[in-house]
Amino acid sequence: MANLKIVTFNIRNVLYEDGENGFVHRVGMIYDKINKEKPDIIAFQEFWYQHLVMMRRLLADYDFYGQRRNADFHGEGLYVAIKKEALELLAYETFWISPTPYVPGSRFPVQSECPRICNVLKLRHDESGKIFRVLNLHLDHISESARTEGIKCVTDMLRAYNGKHEVPAFIVGDFNSYPESEVMRYCRALEDPALSDLTSDIPVTCHGFGREAIKIDYILGTKEMQAALVNVGVWDDVHCGIFLSDHYPVFADIDIEKI
Repeated sequence: MANLKIVTFNIRNVLYEDGENGFVHRVGMIYDKINKEKPDIIAFQEFWYQHLVMMRRLLADYDFYGQRRNADFHGEGLYVAIKKEALELLAYETFWISPTPYVPGSRFPVQSECPRICNVLKLRHDESGKIFRVLNLHLDHISESARTEGIKCVTDMLRAYNGKHEVPAFIVGDFNSYPESEVMRYCRALEDPALSDLTSDIPVTCHGFGREAIKIDYILGTKEMQAALVNVGVWDDVHCGIFLSDHYPVFADIDIEKI
């Protein structure tokens, strides 16, 4: 069996004053965990330039693809790290989750001040030769309408990609949406492409450094990914009150030969 491990990881805005859970105190744990688990793909949210500089130094076995979300290409971003020895990048782009996906900084009329983006990577798994896509997103944290329109934008874009070359796909990230939200109801009802929540049995993904227990992070997959799912879970490491982030990184193991 050729195994593929994908992780979605909201790493937490480096600018927040989090005391003992500030990034400088967490980064060693993050490095140790990634080095131990060796995932093939890590989809990061709330990723700032400071994160990128540090993680590129620490994770030399990975290539990073992504960008920052503002119109001037500064600010918070999304990045996907792929293991060099396991995967080949075939195509990459980032679009804005908005009515005008290729206009930098664009947003929906009813939305927070934060533009939202989505990374799209088309990858080939070296060992099996299988080709698939990863879409990494972070939906709006304030407006339910923007989140609903946002997931429609992302799935519309996925249909457009499939119109050129249809391959199995993951949609992963911080959806800022509870399982019974309009966003997730839309995902469950979608028929083209049909999506499954590979993390449906996971009750908690966001814990606010041990202060809350909600689910807002997901790994969705097309039907091929659901059929090939081997294992799913969270990285819930904590040491002396220090967590990997205020979200649990969520992982899925896939038998890539079955897609």
